[in-house]
Amino acid sequence: MSAPPETQLSPNARKFLEENTMRSIFGIPEEALDAVMATAYQLYQAGRYPEVEVLCRGLIAADHKYWWSYALYAATLRRLGRLREALEHLDRGLVYEPDAEKLVVMRNELRAAITREDAETNNNENAAA
Repeated sequence: MSAPPETQLSPNARKFLEENTMRSIFGIPEEALDAVMATAYQLYQAGRYPEVEVLCRGLIAADHKYWWSYALYAATLRRLGRLREALEHLDRGLVYEPDAEKLVVMRNELRAAITREDAETNNNENAAA
């Protein structure tokens, strides 16, 4: 059985989805997202990162324009050792909130950590050679 063809969005549909959040389209109450954010943060503090990851993806799907979800998601990915992926999500968040100080600081910290990680890898490879 072959896979179904990929669905292509029209430029107008893509623009509509970029400009509008699922929260606004479906009328999701802000209080509901606040409760999910509180739960995600509590799970993060408890070190339950895989669960936080799922909740953050849901929060971003519901409101892709809000910086907080990107920040917690990136922090979670960092704890999971996925630095480059964390940086990608911070960059996405900065598209919508370019002045979000927390995202900018986290991005700079991640860039520095990735640079250190790359330098360590290069040093280890050179030492092994």
